[in-house]
Amino acid sequence: KLQEVTGSKTESKVAVVFDWESRWAMEDSQGPRNAGLFYKETVEKSYYAFRKLGLDVDMIDMEQELDDYAVVAAPMLYMFRAGFEEKVRRFVEKGGHFILTYWSGIVDETDLCFLGGTPHGLTDVVGLRSTEIDGLYDGESNVGNPVQGNPLHLVSSYRCTNLCDLVKPSTAEVLMTYGEDFYAGMPALTRNHYGEGQAYYVCADFEQGFYDELYRKITADADVKRVITHIPNGVEVTTRKTQDAEYVFVQNFNRMPVEIKLPTDTYQVWMGNYDGIIEKFGTVILKK
Repeated sequence: KLQEVTGSKTESKVAVVFDWESRWAMEDSQGPRNAGLFYKETVEKSYYAFRKLGLDVDMIDMEQELDDYAVVAAPMLYMFRAGFEEKVRRFVEKGGHFILTYWSGIVDETDLCFLGGTPHGLTDVVGLRSTEIDGLYDGESNVGNPVQGNPLHLVSSYRCTNLCDLVKPSTAEVLMTYGEDFYAGMPALTRNHYGEGQAYYVCADFEQGFYDELYRKITADADVKRVITHIPNGVEVTTRKTQDAEYVFVQNFNRMPVEIKLPTDTYQVWMGNYDGIIEKFGTVILKK
């Protein structure tokens, strides 16, 4: 019954950079915490935030091009290689939305520290310079508070742990600030307009809810299409396309039925049973 889906493709408009060589270099380095940098877990937070929105996500490394995406997240990119900083510059100049985080652009492909400002080659793109990083002990945390009247309308405060970057903005606007310790009031999240695009800088290892709210606002600002606007926990949404049709796979991984509103006004229910509810472990496929 799925034969006609053969040859269809997933066209992702968002991507997360996960680079193995950068990870190896980071894990071998003696950094601000020596151990417990939590690179993989930090990358997963970006991936989960996109997937919770029902968006298809490409996992890419620094050797791939960015041109086909609307939003690219690059968490903890300790090593810059393969001319990545120039790819980012072109991507943002042309209108892309780019998200960089703390502990990025520290070393080159031979694991030697860059001289000059950090993140290397992108201080003008992100509109700031990293000046210091605070490595928190296990059990310690800080908090990021939204700046009143921030343009993304961020409203919640979020805890952060492990690493807190202290940055000095030049052209970047501050969206959130730290609430505690000697750096209370310093930037915790910034946005910078560069060319036709925008570059965000996440200064600390925030909890998952931070990424969920931020990525929802950024993807909306970037006009990334969402087929389903409200997706219950435990439900996965994936799209595939052919020359003639578009398919939406909606899978319920919960042990109980879930209520979900599917766009049946623009898509037909092609496979599965749907009456406003998807049964436990059920799959519904829409087609247009």
